[in-house]
Amino acid sequence: MDLRALGSVLSVVALSCGCAAPASPLRAALEPPPALALRFAPGLDGLEASPRASAPELLASPRTAPVESPPVAPPPAEPPPEPVGPRSSALRSGFYNPMPGGVMAGYQADTGLDIAGSPRPVYALASGTLDYSEPGHTLWTSPSDTANCARFELDSPIPWKGRRITHVYYAHLSQLEHLQPEGATPRRHVEAGELLGRSGVANHSPHLHIGFLLDGEVEQTWGTFLLADEIRRVLGGYRNGDILPKQ
Repeated sequence: MDLRALGSVLSVVALSCGCAAPASPLRAALEPPPALALRFAPGLDGLEASPRASAPELLASPRTAPVESPPVAPPPAEPPPEPVGPRSSALRSGFYNPMPGGVMAGYQADTGLDIAGSPRPVYALASGTLDYSEPGHTLWTSPSDTANCARFELDSPIPWKGRRITHVYYAHLSQLEHLQPEGATPRRHVEAGELLGRSGVANHSPHLHIGFLLDGEVEQTWGTFLLADEIRRVLGGYRNGDILPKQ
């Protein structure tokens, strides 16, 4: 019997016995092996192969340490304010003493208030921002006159007969605490009672001249400033000859 006939006989015998024919080597080679499912074993850092892994186990995420956000640097600290230094005390009107120990002087129709006294420290009578603090800005320029001036815009304008006092200027100073040209920026802020300089001399008379300007008009044309007696009333009802408290 040839081999082909022998194979046919064996196939018939196997079917009649209820036995499955053995898989051929070619079929076994083409069928893929059973898939190995991967799962994370409890307590282990690695993976283990398990043919019994279920679908939820395949989707499980590994346990990892929480991610910490990088530290955020704090914002830069603001520079400390400049020291104010010595300050004068407040007057009964609430303004600060512009020239402790000075004497109320001048005449009623003067364009500002004169406070007489030998050269001594002068202080800002209220808080404001300097327009300038420099030599000039005065008509008194003879060799005996001290020609330093300071003008500042008030933080809080002062009501006056339906108008507002917005600027104050000091003239005839012999020394300046701060040097600031007009138009320079940034403009320096001064506190109430802060030292501005030292009084000087004008027209051979040692004194400080203070002007109050209205509604932002700083050219000192007639009607844009207070007269001497009006400034004395604003500062607290002083009269000529009254002496300001000493420091």
